[in-house]
Amino acid sequence: MRSWIWMTVMGLCLTGWQAMAQELEERKESAPPPPRLRLTDEAISKAVRETLLEEGRSGADAGTGAGIKREQGKALSADASYQKSERGFSEAQKPGCLGPDATRFQPSSTVVNTPLGKFNVGVGGIFALPFWAAAIARGKCN
Repeated sequence: MRSWIWMTVMGLCLTGWQAMAQELEERKESAPPPPRLRLTDEAISKAVRETLLEEGRSGADAGTGAGIKREQGKALSADASYQKSERGFSEAQKPGCLGPDATRFQPSSTVVNTPLGKFNVGVGGIFALPFWAAAIARGKCN
């Protein structure tokens, strides 16, 4: 008797799960396709045309560059924060090994221990050649 009850309960559960699965598949088929996430050339050119029309320029002017006002707004000019970040990026680039700043990230100095204490001795010119070779070997310059 118990086996018949369990069989009935299991059958009802399976039919319920099957109905839910069918409903989910119907929803998937009737749902609109997800929006496209990739930018295509058509979408970009359409956005450019709409922007130019909002600003009062025609598409022909946009292709030739005619009718473009030479304004120096915040987006086009280099304000102080932009110049500061640009300078930071240029200073962070690895220098060329044959350039004047080849040892920028490889200091050309050494610490000398003496009876009076430790002294930092910086060298330059021909005496900096070992430090220049170390910068090349360690990849501190291009």
